[in-house]
Amino acid sequence: MPSAPPTPPASSRRWASPNDLPEQQSPPPAPPKISPAAEAERLTMYRCILSSIVESETIYLECLDVVLQYMKALKATLTTSQPVISPDDFSTVFYRISELHSTHSAFLSGLKERTAQWDGTNAIGELFRVLASKLDVYASFLQNYPRAIETVRRCSAQSSQFADITRSIKLRSLQGQAQSLEDLLHRPVARVQKNALVLHDLLKYTPEHHPDHETLREALRLTQNFLTHLSMLHTEAMFPAQDRPQRHLVRNSFIVELVEGHRKLRHLFLFNDVIVCAKYKPTGRSEKFTFEVKWYISLHDIAVLNDSGPETLKESNPPNIVALKSQASTVRDQLRRMENIADNKGVSRMNQARNEKNRKKLAELEAQLVLASPNLPFRISKRNGSIHTFLITSEYERDQWGEAIKVLQDNTPGVGGSSLTLQELQNWITACRSFLKTNMGSFLLKSGRDDSLLLGDLHIVVSSLHGLTSAANMFVCFEVDSYGHFFRKAKTRVSEGVEPHWNQDFIIELEGSQTLRILCYEEHPKLGLQLRGKAHLELSRTWLNDTLSERRVSLQDLVLVLSLKFLPPEATLRRVPTGKSSGLFGANIAHICRREKRSVPFIVTRCVREVERRGMQEVGIYRVSGLASDITKLKKSFESNPYEAEQLIKEVDIHSVTGLLKLFLRELPEALYTDELYPRFFEAYSAADPEYRKTTLLKLFSSLPQLNQSIIAYLLEHLVKIHHTENMNKMSLHNLATVFGPTLIRPGAKTGNPSPAEQLAAGTVDVMAQAGILHFFLLRRAHGEPIQGVNQ
Repeated sequence: MPSAPPTPPASSRRWASPNDLPEQQSPPPAPPKISPAAEAERLTMYRCILSSIVESETIYLECLDVVLQYMKALKATLTTSQPVISPDDFSTVFYRISELHSTHSAFLSGLKERTAQWDGTNAIGELFRVLASKLDVYASFLQNYPRAIETVRRCSAQSSQFADITRSIKLRSLQGQAQSLEDLLHRPVARVQKNALVLHDLLKYTPEHHPDHETLREALRLTQNFLTHLSMLHTEAMFPAQDRPQRHLVRNSFIVELVEGHRKLRHLFLFNDVIVCAKYKPTGRSEKFTFEVKWYISLHDIAVLNDSGPETLKESNPPNIVALKSQASTVRDQLRRMENIADNKGVSRMNQARNEKNRKKLAELEAQLVLASPNLPFRISKRNGSIHTFLITSEYERDQWGEAIKVLQDNTPGVGGSSLTLQELQNWITACRSFLKTNMGSFLLKSGRDDSLLLGDLHIVVSSLHGLTSAANMFVCFEVDSYGHFFRKAKTRVSEGVEPHWNQDFIIELEGSQTLRILCYEEHPKLGLQLRGKAHLELSRTWLNDTLSERRVSLQDLVLVLSLKFLPPEATLRRVPTGKSSGLFGANIAHICRREKRSVPFIVTRCVREVERRGMQEVGIYRVSGLASDITKLKKSFESNPYEAEQLIKEVDIHSVTGLLKLFLRELPEALYTDELYPRFFEAYSAADPEYRKTTLLKLFSSLPQLNQSIIAYLLEHLVKIHHTENMNKMSLHNLATVFGPTLIRPGAKTGNPSPAEQLAAGTVDVMAQAGILHFFLLRRAHGEPIQGVNQ
C-alpha cells in the first residue's frame, strides 16, 4: 500500500485540456443532427456509465459507512477507564472521515434520485460540480493519510484488541469478504483519481448542447487542477520529516525456501525499505520463539524473476505428502478417540501424558506438511547477484508478493538501502517479534465437525464484470484452499467487452476449505496477461446454503457479479441404494456392465480415452472443475443418446469430461470399494505396522467383487499414465489420490440421520485416509507391483 498520496496518471491524454474548450458564440449554433440509431447508442452508453457510477459509489459509501461505525464505537471507549486507543491517535486515524461520508452520501442520494426515472434529458452535472468543489476535504485527508496509516500500524502493534478489531472488517454488500482498516482508509486515495476518469467518460457521451456539458467540464477542470496541484507538491513539503513513516512491516508470512535442493521453513518479512528472510526458532522460554536473520536485500535492489518452469525445482529428496498425511490421520484419530473416552469416563494421568505426546507428534507432522505442500516457484534476487527460490501454493499469493514489492519500489525514493546491516535488522526483528503474526495454521487439529473447514461441493455461477472504462478481453480464475494450501480449481472462458458476460457455472470440490480466492485477468494485445483485480471470500455455513445467492465482489476498481451455493458431503455423496436396472447415472454398476456386456462401463472407457487423447498435458487435469452446464449436457446425452454423446464429448472442454467421469462415480449407489469393506480398509490403513497394513489392504482388495476390481484396476492404470506427464499437468500421485480418494472409496450418507460411522466418513481424518488408501494402490501400480493379495 503506498505511503504517500497518489500522483495523477502519467498520461493525461484522456482528459480535456483548456485549449480544447470551444469558443463561445452568439447566438449559439443549432444542435447538430444525429441519427436515431446513434442517439440510441449514446443513451445506452450513458446509462451504462451512470449505472456503473451508482454501483461503484454505493460500495465506496458503504466502506466509508463501515469506517464511520468503527470510529463511533472506538470513540465510545475514549471516556472509559480502558480506551482502545488514545484520543490523539483516534483523531489522526479518522481525520475528515465524517466529512467524506457526508459529502458522498449527499452525492449518491442525489444521483439515485435523478437517475431513477432518467430519460436522457435530466441534468445531473451540478451534482458532480458540487462534489468537485469539496476536494479540499480530500486534500486535508491525503495530507494526513501517511500519519493515519502509520498510527494504525503502531496501535495494532501496541494493542492486540485494536489489531483484532481492525484486521478483518466485514462489508454488508460483499458478504464473506473481509477488509482491514488500512484497506478502507486507502479507498479515498484511489477514489480521487477515479473521479477524473468518470467525468471524462460522461463528457464523451454528453453533447455540447446538453445542459450538463458545461457543468461537467467545470467539475473536470476543478478535479484536474486539484490533481495537478497535488502532483506538484514535493513529498518533503507534504510530509515533514517528523511525520514521514519510519520502517514498518508491509507483508510477512511463513514460506518455504529451496536451499541447495532442500526445503527450509523460513519467515519472509517485507518492510518498506528491505526484504528480510529469517529462520523461525522456538526457544522454550517465556518469549516462545525468535528469528535468526539469514539474508536481506534492500528494497531497490530486489529483482522479481519470472518463473522459468518446473526444471528450476531441483530437490534432493522430494517429500512424500501422502505418507505425512497418513501419519497425521492416524495420530489425529488416536487423539480423538482418547478425547471421547475422557469426555465419558474422565482421563487418567497416563492418558494425559499420551495425549500430550500425540499433540506434539501432530504438531511435528503439521510442520512437515507446511514444508512439503508448496510447489509453485517464486524467485527473487539481488540485482546482478544470487537468486533465492521460494515455494508457495498459489498464483494469488505469488502475485501478492510481487505486487507488494513493485508498489513499494514505485512509491519509495531509491535511497537509504546501503546503510543497512545484518545486526541492525536482527535487532529490529528481535524487538518486534511479539507483534508479528506467525501462525502457520492449525488445520489438522480441527474437528471433522468444525464448520470452519468445508467439505462438499461449491457451486459458482459467474455472471458479469462491471467497472471497465474500455473494451477488454477478460477471464476469471478461482482458487480454493485445502488444509491450508491453495489450488486453482476453475477458469472462465475469455469474454470481450466493456461489461464482459460469462454466465458460466462451475462445481468446485471443497476438501477442508476456508477461503475462495478470485483473480481477474486481462489478455492485453500489447502488454500480455495483466492481473486487473483480486479478492477473497471467507467460506462459511453462516452465509452459504443450498440455494444460489448473488454476490457482488469488489476487485479493486471492478465489480464481479456471481452466485454461489454449497452442498455438504451428505448431499453430494448420498449413494442411495437403487434397484433400477435401466439408466446410467445412479444405477448399480453390475447392472450397467451386464447390460452393456462389458467389464468396464462405456462411459468410463470413453471419458478415459478422451482424456488420454487431449488432456494428458492439461494443467490440473481432474483437479480443475469443468462447466456444470456442459457436464449436464453430457450426462443427458450418455443417458439417452450414446451416439450424440460420442460427438459431444469431442467438443466440450476437457475439464467437463473429467467432471462427467467423477460425477458418474460419485452417483453410483455404492462406492467401488463397497460400504461393507470400507471400515476394514480404514482400520487397516490406520494400522501402525507397515507390513500388516500392506498385507491387509491387499487382501481386502482381493475380497472386492471381481467386477469392482477390474474397474478400479482400469482407473489406476489411467491415473498412473496421467502421473507420467506430471511435469506438464502438475498432477502428482498425491494430487490424483486426493481427488479420487473420496469418489472411489467413501461411502455416502444414507437417508435419515447419519450414523457415527457415516459422520466419521465425512470428517477431515477420513478424507485424508481415503486419499492415503488410494495412493497406496496407485504407488503399487506405478511401480508394477500387484494390487491383489491372498484371500483369507
